[in-house]
Amino acid sequence: MPEDRLQATQLGGLLVRHGLAIFFGANDSSLPDAPNKQHVPLDEYQTNLEKIITHPKIKEHSPRIIIIAPPPINEHLWWPRDQSNGYERVSRVASTTKEYADAACNVGAKLGIPVVNLWKAFMSRIDFKADAWKFGDPLPGSLSIPQNDALMKLMYDGLHFEPEGYRILFEELMKVVVEQWPDQVPEELPMVFPAWNDQEAWKARERTQTSSK
Repeated sequence: MPEDRLQATQLGGLLVRHGLAIFFGANDSSLPDAPNKQHVPLDEYQTNLEKIITHPKIKEHSPRIIIIAPPPINEHLWWPRDQSNGYERVSRVASTTKEYADAACNVGAKLGIPVVNLWKAFMSRIDFKADAWKFGDPLPGSLSIPQNDALMKLMYDGLHFEPEGYRILFEELMKVVVEQWPDQVPEELPMVFPAWNDQEAWKARERTQTSSK
């Protein structure tokens, strides 16, 4: 990233750079009565996203903003963790997580902010036809239907990513960057530091730093 884009401003405890990825929803979508106390009502979740994006301390920097919709939940893998914590029932369910992912996409559409629909991206890798799904139909990851082996490979505990899950996140993010801000793809950005194996460049940099003191 260019040096001028590495500069950040500390405002009221908020560190703002030229790019901002907003990735909330996985915890917010916990069930209202879940003992983890992480639930945020759906309408409040949407409002919070909008408040972040339109906050004066964000807007004054005009950052490139990307919303990342939360991924699906695999109840089959998450339920054992809830049980180990003494919960009587699963704290997150597949259908609710989809609602929060849809809400994130709606906020992006409303405010004209690009969205990485991670829920849909994950589901597309397991051959789930999201566009053909109807409300009330079971979703992969739900305890009401058998385990989905392909979904297991994306999240090791049903929520947190396996390497393949992170690969999908990276690929989807880069699609948005290429489409929205092609000047920001890594190949187009000058290097801040010399290449690791360019000894002469590193020596020159050290001499410059020493002479400037």
